[in-house]
Amino acid sequence: MKKIVLISCSVLLIAASQFAASADPKPDNEVLYQGSTIEALLAGNYEGVASVEKIKSQGDVGLGTFTGLDGEMIILDGVVYKAAKTGKVTVENDNVQSPFYTVTSFEADITKKIEPCRMGLDQLRTKLDELRKRDDLPYAVVTKGKFRSIKVRSVGPYQLPFPLLSDALKEQSVFEYHGISGRLVGFWMPAYMGNTNAAGYHLHFLSDDCQKGGHVLDLTLKEAEIIMDETPILHIEIAPYPTKPLEKPDSYKS
Repeated sequence: MKKIVLISCSVLLIAASQFAASADPKPDNEVLYQGSTIEALLAGNYEGVASVEKIKSQGDVGLGTFTGLDGEMIILDGVVYKAAKTGKVTVENDNVQSPFYTVTSFEADITKKIEPCRMGLDQLRTKLDELRKRDDLPYAVVTKGKFRSIKVRSVGPYQLPFPLLSDALKEQSVFEYHGISGRLVGFWMPAYMGNTNAAGYHLHFLSDDCQKGGHVLDLTLKEAEIIMDETPILHIEIAPYPTKPLEKPDSYKS
């Protein structure tokens, strides 16, 4: 049975449901579909809540991770990629599971070309802030660019008992690439959603040859085209298994 919660301070609709309880909702370019919550991931809940096949039915642009915190998920053009801790990027099979993801059917609401520049990650965030029309709604972001440099990470995989995310990140692999073209994909979430998803910007990267990628730690852009999609509806499907709570308050630093 679905539980519908309407947050009156915005037009954000959260639909929380058990994955196996109902048919998939029809994909909608106004909707962000999300599996589980960032707080559950922080607490070390890395068991699968949805298959890659299900995720692809809900949208064509997104990010997340895989069961056991096995690498970084990058979704572009409806294809689900995994950037593994080894640095290798592969296309994932439909039966692979994810413990946490966010995906949408991407449709551009805002487009901006950036002239040749030397733009760092903080400057990119500032530019994205300038382009956003609202501070109370989520945005999906795709940035096509040529990068002077980009630094990315990946993690996992882990077996039960799973570590907290903060402990897992101490063992992350970091890769730095220079003179590379590719796309950033990610989301901006309002601060009030910080226990649900990563507040602020959360960005992953995939190179144009689909051979390099991961969670973005730093970058320097040479030129770029920014595309943003305002998504006023959030559909969250809660994990079908009991999740362990986060013992002390924490927030995800993207």
